Amino acid sequence: MTVAASETAFPIDIQLADSAAAVTRRYAYWSGGAGLIPVPLVDLVLVGGIQVKMVAELAKIYDTPFSETRAKAVIGALVGTIAPYGVASVVLGGMMAIPVIGTLANLTVGPALGFASTLAVGKVFTRHFSEGGTLLSFSAEKAREYYKHEFETARKSAPNDAVIAEEAKKHK
Repeated sequence: MTVAASETAFPIDIQLADSAAAVTRRYAYWSGGAGLIPVPLVDLVLVGGIQVKMVAELAKIYDTPFSETRAKAVIGALVGTIAPYGVASVVLGGMMAIPVIGTLANLTVGPALGFASTLAVGKVFTRHFSEGGTLLSFSAEKAREYYKHEFETARKSAPNDAVIAEEAKKHK
């Protein structure tokens, strides 16, 4: 086991961190792929389910107890911190009724938001679990700033739709 010091002074198991990063990336691409679905609000439901499944897999990597009900609650509390993007998604859903414009708007924003949100959620839970946290000890309030930072970073560097679609296919 290779261990490195982190900013929080908790030792980091490099193998666990690498496994968690691969899982997070795979699910981020799946969420981005869900954003390509041109049906209003379906992408939001799919992304939420993908995030819960990702947290379950991260909990398994870190040998942490998992509860789907608790995961849904804490992910919802955490992701709810980016409300302006949720509103944008609902607006886009309404725009879907406009031929061509609605589809183009959804296809340019939906995949990037799904990708960024899931990548940020994965990084938050990887950090939390690596520090010995559990779903019961998770505090969305304490993780909020880290989530927002990771979301913005991922949103700004999100791959384009073609890359997301290709990567989502690879990671089936």
